[in-house]
Amino acid sequence: MTSPGIVAGGMMFLRCLLPRTNRCRAVLLLFAVGFAGCAATPDPEPPPTVSEAATAAAGEIRRVIEEDGRGGAAFGIVVAGETVVAEGFGFADTEGETPARADHLYRIGSITKPVTAMAMLRLVHLEEARFGDPVTEFVPELAEVENPYSWTPGPSIFQLATMTAGLAREPRNLPRYLVGAPQDWLDTALRALAEVSFEYEPGTRYQYSNIGYAMLGAAVERAAGEPFMDHVRDNLLAPLGMESSTFFPVPQLEERIAEGVTVTDDGSLDAETPAREHAGRGYKVPNGALYSTVEDLGVFLRFLTGMEGEPFDGVIPASVRQDNLTKAFATGDLASGYGFGFMSRRVDGADGDPFTAYGHGGSVAGYRAAAWIEPETDAAVILLRNVGGDGLNLSELSLAALAEVVAALR
Repeated sequence: MTSPGIVAGGMMFLRCLLPRTNRCRAVLLLFAVGFAGCAATPDPEPPPTVSEAATAAAGEIRRVIEEDGRGGAAFGIVVAGETVVAEGFGFADTEGETPARADHLYRIGSITKPVTAMAMLRLVHLEEARFGDPVTEFVPELAEVENPYSWTPGPSIFQLATMTAGLAREPRNLPRYLVGAPQDWLDTALRALAEVSFEYEPGTRYQYSNIGYAMLGAAVERAAGEPFMDHVRDNLLAPLGMESSTFFPVPQLEERIAEGVTVTDDGSLDAETPAREHAGRGYKVPNGALYSTVEDLGVFLRFLTGMEGEPFDGVIPASVRQDNLTKAFATGDLASGYGFGFMSRRVDGADGDPFTAYGHGGSVAGYRAAAWIEPETDAAVILLRNVGGDGLNLSELSLAALAEVVAALR
């Protein structure tokens, strides 16, 4: 607070230096400063509670979805295993008659990759495979792939899972390998190898590869000695209680699947392609075929990042999953990375303190998905959408929501 003596002293000093008119203006200024100093300082606004932060985040997602006006979404926030928010926005059908619910199933695209990687991590833990095993030990067909780096050993299991195997993103003439029932995916993937090449020397840099994750799925199948989808269902999804997650529509879940639509370049809506792909997407099973829900993905994120307790430890021990989070490599900008089945992102916190989020995004015809978790606060955000090509970045939306929740927890 400014004292009266300081104000009086300031007035005397100004009389000596300033003409009369300027003295008056300066005196008024000094009095204003003095009274401002005497005014009580308002108490700072208290930080939002977790519930308030979650409600605000959900409101923002709802605003964005409703502003877009097409399709719908499911949004969830999970903290320490407890669902704080689980909501549906918009519509789950292309006619706009069925309100979207949080328990609707959506295709999650590349979020399938962490599931495939965890299946392999389990086999490594059981010593059915090793990180350093050449992929050709399980998938000898890979040795026939066009490889200008023939002097190097073939890629390892670890390199496939961390996107450092050097394989091209997709086979050439991709559309011919995007048809076929899910049960035929391996045959399709092996045929596609004739049109695949190595773009980089294995182990030298990050290169996102869908065909690479198909080969990881093939290695899971061969190491386990049973079909990939059956193995993942029986040894991962079912033990974790992910009862609403499936590789293809099954009768008990089919009515809960949200209908997808893609916004084309001319702005028209394509519902035919997403509908057709429910029958299969060719080789893209281990790298993009899963359907899931907000609730199931909330469980899986906690499993992925090493949370302790059952049923998690009965599938893969917490220590193994926690150690797995150290296996991430920069994707180029040093603010993001790719690990053994997960993406990592450095995020600016809403409270000014940055944090690292772990998860993945996904995209297939008619669907977008994002699922992220911050392990220190055990806060997770899941956002699923039945519209593709609409320009919305679900990972950025969900990470912004996660930042608000994490700030409220710290």
